[in-house]
Amino acid sequence: MVLDLLVGGGTEIVEGTLRKGERITLLPSSEVGGEAVEIYYLLSGSLAQLGAEETDIMVRGDYLVTRGLAEEAIFTAIEEVRFLYVTSQPFFKEISSGLQELMQLAVEVELKDGYTAEHCLRLQRLSFATGKALGLSAHRLHLLDHGSYLHDVGKVRVPVEILLKPAALTDDEWAVIKLHPTFGREMLQPTFVREAGRIVEQHHERLDGSGYPFGLAADEILPESYIVAIVDTYDAMTTDRAYRKALPKAEAFDELTRFSNIHYPRELVEAFLSVVHKLES
Repeated sequence: MVLDLLVGGGTEIVEGTLRKGERITLLPSSEVGGEAVEIYYLLSGSLAQLGAEETDIMVRGDYLVTRGLAEEAIFTAIEEVRFLYVTSQPFFKEISSGLQELMQLAVEVELKDGYTAEHCLRLQRLSFATGKALGLSAHRLHLLDHGSYLHDVGKVRVPVEILLKPAALTDDEWAVIKLHPTFGREMLQPTFVREAGRIVEQHHERLDGSGYPFGLAADEILPESYIVAIVDTYDAMTTDRAYRKALPKAEAFDELTRFSNIHYPRELVEAFLSVVHKLES
C-alpha cells in the first residue's frame, strides 16, 4: 500500500493505492482517536469486504463513512485500487513514519539475508489465507497480516557481520541471532499494531519446546506464530538461496507433514497445506 498526504492539520486527506490482493483494515474507534469520523472514497478499482456477501463489492464512486467502529473491517483489492481517506483525527504520521518504515526495513533485511523482495509479501499472503481458513476473527487476521510481514524485522538490529557470516556461528553469535524475534517485538511496540509484536516474538518457538528465544511449548505459543513459522519454513525450503537450490514443493510438503505434532500443531499444518494447494496449484 502506498499513501500520500494531500492535506494535513486538524483534518487529514490521504490518497492511497492498493495493489491487487493487498488489504486495508478499518480500525476500531478506540485505535484512531475515539469518535473520529473517517471517510473512504474509491477513485478507481474495487474492494471486497472480508466476510461480506460476494455481491457486496465497493467500486469506483462508492464510499464509506465510519464513526464509532466497534471492530476491524478488512477489505481486499480485487484489482488495483486508488482511494481517498479523510479523517477528523490525524493518523497519517503514525502509519507512514511508524509502520511503513518498518515494512521497508523488513524487506531490506530479507534482501541482505539472501531472499527476494517478495519474501515478506509471500509470507503475508499465505499466513493471512491460512488464518482465514481457520476462521480467525478480523482482529486476529489484522494482527497476523502485520506480524507475518514484519516477522524478521528485528534482524536489522543484528550486526551484519553476524547475519551474513559465511562460516559457522559461535555460541555467542548464535545467542545474538536468537534475540531478533524480541528485537522485532520491541520495534513494533511504538506502533498501532503493537499487539502483533507477540506474533513476531514467538515465530521461532516450537511445539516441543525446541525453539527460541524462550523455549516455549504447546499452548504457550500463539496459533498465529505457529502459522508464520509454518509458512516461513515452507518459503525457505521452496526458495532458491545462495547456498542451495529450492526444494520441489512436494518435498517441502512432506517435510512439514513430518514435523506435524513435533514442531507445529498438525491441524495448523493441514490448514496451511490445504490453502497452499489451492493458491499455488
